[in-house]
Amino acid sequence: MAAAGDVTSTGAGGEDASPQRWDKGRVEIFSDGVFAIAITLLVLDITVAPSDYDHLRQALSREWPAYLAYVTSFLTVGSVWIAHHGLFSRLRFIDPTLLRLNLLLLMTAAFLPFPTSVLAQALHHGGTAERTAVVFYGAAALVIELLLRAAERYAGSQPDLQMEPTTATPAPEHMRLTGWRRWASTALYAAAILFGVFLFPRVAVIGYLAVGIRSVFVAGSAGRLSLNLDWLIPKRWTRS
Repeated sequence: MAAAGDVTSTGAGGEDASPQRWDKGRVEIFSDGVFAIAITLLVLDITVAPSDYDHLRQALSREWPAYLAYVTSFLTVGSVWIAHHGLFSRLRFIDPTLLRLNLLLLMTAAFLPFPTSVLAQALHHGGTAERTAVVFYGAAALVIELLLRAAERYAGSQPDLQMEPTTATPAPEHMRLTGWRRWASTALYAAAILFGVFLFPRVAVIGYLAVGIRSVFVAGSAGRLSLNLDWLIPKRWTRS
């Protein structure tokens, strides 16, 4: 018996004539939950010891590595969530392969709070630990990026999973990008890892932050803001 939500057709002899298809709703809800938990766990590593409250201002300023790691990872997870939402908004169904790719993506995204904590602590200590932590964090972020691209590439190769684009709801810009633009973030992560290994680890962390900022605030790699900021301009300034 097919599970509830399966979309299959049965041919002669009772055999399935088409592969399994599932509604995407449950997967989206589960995925949003995992992203929400991962992004919430990031803040738990920002703490101040009770003994530091006598000099709280200095203690708060010393936590800059934790702030930097938090913002970097928040934007990283946020950018993955945005891309994940964009991908699933163009799908009608999912199949077993895409389901498993999605699970692997969620597994690595949920793991990110650990390398974030390691990175923050290593930036406090410095030395060789700093270089190792930068590479460890970059490797985790790179795996997330590669799994996301794999899911997008697979979904794009399965027309039967996708909704038909219409003139009212055309495919979003990031879904139409091809070539180097689609893989720009992946290349930037790889470059930052190499920079952290051979040159300056702390500069590589800024590179990770830059990738997160680009992925959240820039539409693909087209080089323009994806946010509509017209609401910031007073209406009386725009009146002719």
